[in-house]
Amino acid sequence: MLRKLFPSLSPVLVILAIFAVLLMLWVIRTSFNGSANGAMSVSAYGFSHYVKFLSSQWYLINTLWFSLKIAFLATAISAVCGYPVALYIARSSGLQRNILLSFTIAPLLIGLVTLVYGWIVIFRGGGLLNSLMIALHVYQQPVRYMWDIKGVVILLIYIGIPYMVLSLVDSIEKINPFLEEAARNVGAGPWQSFWKITFPLTMPGLYASTIIVFALNLSAFSVPLMIGNSNTQMLGLVIYREALLNNDLPFSSALSVIMSLVNAAVIIGLTFLFGRLILRKLETVR
Repeated sequence: MLRKLFPSLSPVLVILAIFAVLLMLWVIRTSFNGSANGAMSVSAYGFSHYVKFLSSQWYLINTLWFSLKIAFLATAISAVCGYPVALYIARSSGLQRNILLSFTIAPLLIGLVTLVYGWIVIFRGGGLLNSLMIALHVYQQPVRYMWDIKGVVILLIYIGIPYMVLSLVDSIEKINPFLEEAARNVGAGPWQSFWKITFPLTMPGLYASTIIVFALNLSAFSVPLMIGNSNTQMLGLVIYREALLNNDLPFSSALSVIMSLVNAAVIIGLTFLFGRLILRKLETVR
């Protein structure tokens, strides 16, 4: 049946079903199990773990809301920093473009643990970042980045920018250059040309990169684990602690399901928001 409907996609669908759908169904089933001392889970059917999280003001504020704030902040700054870089790369050519793209892709080719250890050297008290800021007289005393949320946010932004840039470069390169030339011919300035033509036409790329980076930030646990402190209650890190440190697999599974639902809700909201913005921009252009 799949071969008739999707002849070229049937192997992909099988792999997706095995490694995504079935595993997620297992996580959902485990979230209904009970917890007991000396066992990671006890077979049962109940919503106690969902009630435990959703009825706790501490979890809702210090874990869910805190994770959402960090994810939105890091995603927004990644977009603001990545857009000019993508615009410059898309307008460059030849060797310069290849070099810039190589520098952009480089962080994605390095293992995450290795990447984080490199930033630990930069973040430490007498590291490169503090030494540079003190030399430039930005501040007088070393600022704490290690075991602090500031370091977590900076590293999430650093990891998110390549995804932003790559998606936006593709969108910018698809814009017909004659559109901007026509805008200049009728008296539009560089900013007006960008705001009326370039930005609206790159909204799909900005939307795609935003949902990718947001999903990565909300579920991050390696960066908070290695850079944050014991009070860094990001959702991905809490799931890791509950599963591997507290041996509470059902509760960590319930948290995973909640995180997936929150991610889906945010993506739906962003889809609606970007859809409205794109339509509004297109109506303005008309």
